[in-house]
Amino acid sequence: MTQQKKFSETLVVLVCLLSIMSCVAIFMAQQTNQYDANFFRMQLIYILVGFTVCYLISKINIAFVRDHIIWLYIAILILLVGILIPNPFVEAVNGATRWYQLAGFSLQPSEITKSAFIIVLAHFAVKYEQNLWKQLAVFWSLAVVVLLFIMKQPDLGTTIVYFISAFTISILAIKSTKAIIAIILSFIVTISAGLYLVIYNVAILEKLGFHSYQFTRVYTWLDPASDPNAFYQIDRSLKAIGSGTMFGSNGTSVYIPESHTDMIFSTIANQFGFIGVSILLIIFMLFIHQIIVTALSMKSKFSTYVLAGFAMMFAFNIFENIAMTIGMMPLTGIPLPFISYGGSSILGNMIALGTMLAVIKSDNKETLHSA
Repeated sequence: MTQQKKFSETLVVLVCLLSIMSCVAIFMAQQTNQYDANFFRMQLIYILVGFTVCYLISKINIAFVRDHIIWLYIAILILLVGILIPNPFVEAVNGATRWYQLAGFSLQPSEITKSAFIIVLAHFAVKYEQNLWKQLAVFWSLAVVVLLFIMKQPDLGTTIVYFISAFTISILAIKSTKAIIAIILSFIVTISAGLYLVIYNVAILEKLGFHSYQFTRVYTWLDPASDPNAFYQIDRSLKAIGSGTMFGSNGTSVYIPESHTDMIFSTIANQFGFIGVSILLIIFMLFIHQIIVTALSMKSKFSTYVLAGFAMMFAFNIFENIAMTIGMMPLTGIPLPFISYGGSSILGNMIALGTMLAVIKSDNKETLHSA
């Protein structure tokens, strides 16, 4: 119990440090006067609400959740389907329907349901582990339905995050080395075919439900000169990061579109330089490392799969967001976990933290439950 408590406390402390850095970075981003809203104050409120929700979720009985897992999956589908059906609470923004609008606040269901998605997949991965083909059929049937609903919004970036989490759990749960090799090879072939179609025959992908603007970002990433306007945000980001030098730009802000949300890493690099960015990355690495170490120490396979899914989810989110700000990856709408401004993002990440705490606390009981 002492070790479990230590794991949980370490995760909470690291998230507290990230939350402090988030508030400082958003305060600095706000100095560019891009908007009239007080994002710093709102982020403080989101974080306080998020920690409250995290605490409540950490008290949940995981065994009870697993006994009623089908209702959790149905709840995921209701939230995701509801946003695709025209109703007074949904408003299209730039051609995408990703948010519920209520009383001036917006809620992105795909951020909120990440934790439930991982819990559901980990449960069925364990439940059918003795039957490989049934395990794969049930696991990926449940996963693909959710992925298709998110893709329909459309939200390619979040779809990839969900897929990466599912893929990680699936590989860990499979006991057959041959099956693992076959799945990994299939994954590589699929990605290669997708890249080929993006470059040489994009019309096929558009028929499958993808959108042209998603490929425009890829083309701009491969050849910035092809569309200087589309490259503008990355260009500003690179200038902001470069001007941060070692210790920051001494209060001189560089204008960056969405500097408080998706591009907040550029703001941190600009204001606090290489030293500030290094501190942020060290905290992120410690956070991911702690989740992995905790996952390896769990007695229940279910607990291990859940924590592994979260580790990969956060790791990919962090990599993708930072990589896009420095031009290593195409632009996406993926926020930087615990740092970017946004109620849905903060709430989703705090739900994930609360879920991990609940899973860690109930690990011994889950061993009996799995048996």
